[in-house]
Amino acid sequence: MSNDVQKKQDVDAHSIVNAFDSFNSSVSSLDANYKELKQNIQALNLQMSEQNKQLEEDFYKVNQLRWFFDSILNSMTSGMVVIDPQGVIVLFNNGAQKMTGFTGEEVLGRPYKEVFAKGFSQRFSPLYTLNEGRALNLEEKQLQTKSGQPVPVRYSTALVTEGDQKVLGVVEVFSDLSRIKRLEKEMLQIKTQTALNQMAALVAHEVRNPLGGIRGYVDLIAESFDKDDPRLEMVGHVNESIIRLDEIVANFNHFTRPVKPYFEETDVVSYMRDVLGYFLQQDEVKEAGVNILHNFDSITSPLNVTFDPILIEQALMSILNNAMKANVKNSDIRVELKIIKKSGKDRHEYAAISIIDHGIGMSKDVLQQLFTPFFTTREQGLGLGLALAKNFIGLHHGDILIESELAAGTTVTIMLPKH
Repeated sequence: MSNDVQKKQDVDAHSIVNAFDSFNSSVSSLDANYKELKQNIQALNLQMSEQNKQLEEDFYKVNQLRWFFDSILNSMTSGMVVIDPQGVIVLFNNGAQKMTGFTGEEVLGRPYKEVFAKGFSQRFSPLYTLNEGRALNLEEKQLQTKSGQPVPVRYSTALVTEGDQKVLGVVEVFSDLSRIKRLEKEMLQIKTQTALNQMAALVAHEVRNPLGGIRGYVDLIAESFDKDDPRLEMVGHVNESIIRLDEIVANFNHFTRPVKPYFEETDVVSYMRDVLGYFLQQDEVKEAGVNILHNFDSITSPLNVTFDPILIEQALMSILNNAMKANVKNSDIRVELKIIKKSGKDRHEYAAISIIDHGIGMSKDVLQQLFTPFFTTREQGLGLGLALAKNFIGLHHGDILIESELAAGTTVTIMLPKH
């Protein structure tokens, strides 16, 4: 073998050894890199696992906060509505649902204007705050319900912002004022009645004294005339007017004097027969030709209820007189007696006495003022009959209900607790 060939073989062998060494070195480097990569991946997996665990904890906390927030919103008796920058409803709590009659599904995603501000000025809505940037604080308005009935509410609005610039929407919180308005009306009625009581007591006192003197002088004048003197007829008219004035003064006294009921256990069926019999014997009732129908024959007697017979008779006579005067000729007045049990918390049984006429009826405006002392729609009426009846029935912890329609008649029901 020549030296050249030998040299070439030595060079090739050396190159192979170097290549092999280089390969081994690369493999070792790759193995080291792989181990390092594996360690890094394990570290990343551990880190991701910890991050996932933290995210799960954060997600749970967010859900807990959301649940807590939703619970607060839905437990509020006040209504809350939130609209976005386009005026679309995005939140509607349980309080708002109960107050308006709308469900969340019916209003969420709909424009506030379409649901609540239709036909109403936007000045009294969160849309005003959205457009003008001004909050409304403790103002009052009528809120339109699903049934179309307005509900008096006190409301406030405020912008919902992110930082100082970006507007996310407007929140409106409102509360029902119906009960407060009703109490205010009752307080006004009490104040009015107190003032009227004082006035009636003063009038009764100031009129009764001179009335007695007038009656004495009229009697003396009558005695000075002969029995066939035509002037006695005029004296008779004066006496009739005195009697009428005396009745008015007596009603004033009844209205202003504190009344203490004397309760007796009474068979209502027998009692009502007696009251109607007495009513039908009155001259005015006979002249009017009133006919009364009743359902007493279908009720088992005795039906005992505890009440003051005299006070309830006065109330019944007043209501029967009103029915007679409002009734159309040749139509009957019907009297019905039932035992009913109210629903809800009041589980007591009540004797319900209904007096039904088919007369001229009453408008809603008149119905609202019926129990106001001295309010009357008749020229000769004093306006104390129903006010006294309500007071007497109230002393029995009962109630008086009136339903009426113009040209269709009226139903008055006295509710007396059966105890």
